Amino acid sequence: MSAIPLTCRNLEPVSRARIPVVAVEAFRRTVRDAVAAGNRLAALYGEPQAGDAVRLVAVLADDPAGTLQWLAADPGETYPSLTPDCPQAGGFEREMAEQWGVKPEGHPWLKPLRFHRRYRPGRDAWARAGDEPPAPSVMNFFRVEGEGLHEVAVGPVHAGIIEPGHFRFQCHGEQVLHLEISLGYQHRGIERALAGGPHPRTIHHMETLAGDTTIGHTLAYCQAVEALAGCRVPARAQALRAVALELERLANHTGDLGALAGDVGFLPTSSFGGRLRGDFLNMTAVLCGSRFGRGLVRPGGTAFDADDSRVADLRQRLDSTFRDVAGAVNLLWETPSVMARFESTGVLSRAAAVELGLVGPAARASGRDMDARRDHPTGIYRFAQIPVSLHDAGDVFARAYVRWLEIERSVRFIREQIGNLPPGPVRSPCGPMAPNAAVASIQEGWRGEIVHAAATDAAGRFARYKVVDPSFHNWMGLAMALRGMEISDFPLCNKSFNLSYGGHDL
Repeated sequence: MSAIPLTCRNLEPVSRARIPVVAVEAFRRTVRDAVAAGNRLAALYGEPQAGDAVRLVAVLADDPAGTLQWLAADPGETYPSLTPDCPQAGGFEREMAEQWGVKPEGHPWLKPLRFHRRYRPGRDAWARAGDEPPAPSVMNFFRVEGEGLHEVAVGPVHAGIIEPGHFRFQCHGEQVLHLEISLGYQHRGIERALAGGPHPRTIHHMETLAGDTTIGHTLAYCQAVEALAGCRVPARAQALRAVALELERLANHTGDLGALAGDVGFLPTSSFGGRLRGDFLNMTAVLCGSRFGRGLVRPGGTAFDADDSRVADLRQRLDSTFRDVAGAVNLLWETPSVMARFESTGVLSRAAAVELGLVGPAARASGRDMDARRDHPTGIYRFAQIPVSLHDAGDVFARAYVRWLEIERSVRFIREQIGNLPPGPVRSPCGPMAPNAAVASIQEGWRGEIVHAAATDAAGRFARYKVVDPSFHNWMGLAMALRGMEISDFPLCNKSFNLSYGGHDL
């Protein structure tokens, strides 16, 4: 029979002792049934226990209800895999097998995820000897064999200044039958470095976890710490944080639309995209001196305030840049040659997006009505809502158009916030975190849902800190979107998702 998880809200701390620890079969059935009923697997991770044991911890998200459910199980060294019944668990189970040596029996394609040393010496899910990490992407890949079939390997070194990743295509002529993506080249061991913290370097790990998502990840971290410490963030700081988060969204969405134009050789929009992205980054620098927002968000609030002159400067820059963005982006929708390349390319159905657990603009472009700013709101988003931007085509055009809708709505939101900034301080003292507690912090970054799950020990330090970047959910969506497409469509499809290698690899 199913178990009853511990239900709470986003940023609601709970005692670790209250999280139900159930038999593995009850754990599997509860997770499977919850996902089948429409919930999502927001996080699934291994937590070390006394005596070299490992506990499975799941965080399920019920978006319509705005609640989270915690559940745990002690699997021993093996357990029946969730993935055949719940594909959302596929990457999480590979991650836990690689980290802790706990093997999900029956996983359909069990292989390393990031190619690092195991966390428990002598415990290996693949029965490998020694303690040396495996070479990245040196493994068996799925193969399609037959007359006229061939294999194309791309990366990890690419013809551009981008992060490394390996893509293995199975093709019949130009048609892609299957794409397998192998990452891990950017693994830095961030989660392990967070244990025992917060340390002086913890905030810098957060700001560089995914370099283009400084505000999103740092905000998720600070809110987790504040929740565990019972810290009340001033209203003015909450508004400034939200402005910075939306500026981060504007910069990246604008850059993506320019890059998509470049991938189809449409120079009018392409030539504007990079410059306009830089203009939005410069607005973040107006707030804190850093174009990426480093140094702005800190536990207790923000490290910088915005006086009247700075607000006026920001408003003028925002209005001017948005006018240019609107002109450049609308050229895309008005140009038949662009639309011919965007429409019906890289289609991902709503059913596939739901089954794989996609998040963010990629999910919303496939018709999945979800946005953490509405479903699990924090800070100023509890009082000032942004409409959810949706499309149902699931193709490159839909993923581009959802970005444009979000640009329009983020600009409107920023105008409202800077025009009505609450008075008062921008930071409150943040005391020690509660001992033996856990909290899930969910934030809607520009790529999608960011999840930070923190658990403290008896001294109020991090016993375990789990990060789920939106790219962790979405890479498989890119692989599925390429099925049936021509291999020449890959750069366009890849850019329409624009996923993070570093955010996935941690």
